[in-house]
Amino acid sequence: MKDLLVSCMLLILLTPVSRSFADESPFFRESVEPILRKHCYDCHSHSAGLMEGGLTLDWQSGWKTGGSRGPAIIPGQPEQSLLIKAVQHTDPDLQMPETKLSVQEIATLVRWVKQGAVDPRHTKPVSDTAKATDWWSLKPLERPDVPAIQTGNPIDAFIQARLKVEGISVSAAADRRTLIRRLTFDLHGLQPTLSEVEAFENDTAPDAYSRLVDRLLESPHYGERWARHWLDTVHFADSHGFEHDVFRPHAWRYRDYVIQQLNADIPWAQFIREQLAVDHFFPEKTDLMPALGFLGAGPYDRSAAATAPKSFEYLDRDDLVTQTMGAFASTTANCARCHTHKFDPITQADYFALQAVFAGIGKGDVSFDADREVAVQRTRWETLKTAAQTQKKEMLLQPENQKLVAEWEQTRPPQPRWETLQPDVFVSTFGAKLKR
Repeated sequence: MKDLLVSCMLLILLTPVSRSFADESPFFRESVEPILRKHCYDCHSHSAGLMEGGLTLDWQSGWKTGGSRGPAIIPGQPEQSLLIKAVQHTDPDLQMPETKLSVQEIATLVRWVKQGAVDPRHTKPVSDTAKATDWWSLKPLERPDVPAIQTGNPIDAFIQARLKVEGISVSAAADRRTLIRRLTFDLHGLQPTLSEVEAFENDTAPDAYSRLVDRLLESPHYGERWARHWLDTVHFADSHGFEHDVFRPHAWRYRDYVIQQLNADIPWAQFIREQLAVDHFFPEKTDLMPALGFLGAGPYDRSAAATAPKSFEYLDRDDLVTQTMGAFASTTANCARCHTHKFDPITQADYFALQAVFAGIGKGDVSFDADREVAVQRTRWETLKTAAQTQKKEMLLQPENQKLVAEWEQTRPPQPRWETLQPDVFVSTFGAKLKR
């Protein structure tokens, strides 16, 4: 039995690798797929939204199933394959595309079919842009109609409508002690004090509950509580991670920015713009520069950055794409780094286009003015300084600058008075003298 096992192992080790995996898949990607994409996809692909004759050529199952005439390809038999007949224009009733392929392109397709038509495209592609935007996280927000149910809150109306459909009775209303505990834990992450509970229990005003909600939302503890969830989403940390795990002394500024903006209840679109490019969208709001900490919140492998910078840059951009798309679009875009996404409507080309957006981003500390007025004055003085150095008179002589320029000129020392030296005796190195 042992000898038989050894023989089997040797047989496995000595068996040559299957050509379909070793040779044909790269051959398809590099030589065959570009031909299909160039000449066939306009009429026979999901991306174009056209499937003439019911035939699709953008995935394996498409040509295997075929269209109205049957399978388009019979692996190993190019002479019997409709696709080969069509591109060769040998049948007057089957000549596609209208412009005949080059001899080399036809030969490539024939070779591919003859060698078994290996096609690694097993996943059905997304049909078109309209279908891609059907993905739940890519749909625009809509305000639904509130169910016609008598209740004090629209959210309760939706809940009660669904409970009614499911045949479930509504639970009894919570007492005030339970309500204030739920609200305080949800909004602050802390339990209410005894005095707060008693005050709410004794408040008989009709708007007691709404005033409690407003008070909790207006507290700085609200931002502190809910910022934690956002910081988890962007994998915020106070250090780089990896084996060196270098401390980030200024990372707290981004954390405080998130808390501040959640408490300010800024619009979601503004929250996105600030974190991706606050210096571009809001250059005058210099105090919001810590928002760019979003782009630097992830891990930073200093060792890889020094020893393998190219690989590091790709991996770092992958982290930026993953973080941005996950946080703002609820999609796992990083799957498309290696292949077109199997579930989300993201192609591999889309993924690397996203990477290119972040290609110019570096990581490091950035100086900024936390006081906007200081930033305005700094910009003004730096502009004037540059104008003085480059002698731009039109800038210096502007009405709003003339007084400043005049005051600056008064601080300058007087121009030196030059006098020509008139010696009476010239003495050389070796002592020779020359009198005037």
